[in-house]
Amino acid sequence: MATIDVIGGIFLDIYILKNDGNHNSKILQLPGGSALNVAIGLARLGHNVRMFGNVGKDFVGEFLLEKLSFHSVNVEWIKKVDQHTATFITMNEKPIAVDRRINDLDLIIPKKKSEYLFITTETNERIINSNIFLNYKKTFFDIGPRPKLIDKKCENVFFIGNEKECKDFLFTCDVVKLGKKGAKWGEKIVALSGRKASYQIGMGDVFDTVFIDGILNNIEKEQILHNAVNATQKVSEYLGAYNKIINI
Repeated sequence: MATIDVIGGIFLDIYILKNDGNHNSKILQLPGGSALNVAIGLARLGHNVRMFGNVGKDFVGEFLLEKLSFHSVNVEWIKKVDQHTATFITMNEKPIAVDRRINDLDLIIPKKKSEYLFITTETNERIINSNIFLNYKKTFFDIGPRPKLIDKKCENVFFIGNEKECKDFLFTCDVVKLGKKGAKWGEKIVALSGRKASYQIGMGDVFDTVFIDGILNNIEKEQILHNAVNATQKVSEYLGAYNKIINI
């Protein structure tokens, strides 16, 4: 199995499902952030994963570090700082509040790198446009949620994004996640079965995880795309990105 570093936001995700009044709401608190979810997913698939990022010196930060460690993600390089851990809140799957400022702080990154890197734009801009990518065999860069921050590209960087993100992106996305239409890699498109997802948040994280795992395991290109699209379909019944990841 491969060694891979992961850089991106670390969040507490709060999901509120509200139907007929405040007192009948369902509230779920889970580890979150695309980078965190992909780190856990790749570790569960057998890869050696290190994560770089920031958490607060609070009970939420401790909770997230414990969850990452439980899933065999190396948290040695996650820094504890005197701020609140980042939080993402949705109501009926629509974002209503995000506190992400801690993710823009500097990171602790060791000199010795892994073979591969996964990164999102939920980290500070200095990292996003640095030369860090030159130190890896290949970098998988999910351009969400802030693709406009990216102003440089290295040859070993593989860009992944959803249709909206890729449309106005400065560079060309190698893989485009098309939502209910499936996904596209070059000229190849693999469609979903057509069944509507019960819960959509986190399906992109599942796609990234299975897609990257396929490349790391040298699976044939078309099969990788099929596997990634099918995986998102199978876990769409689970509320929360984290719950989707641990049920791949």
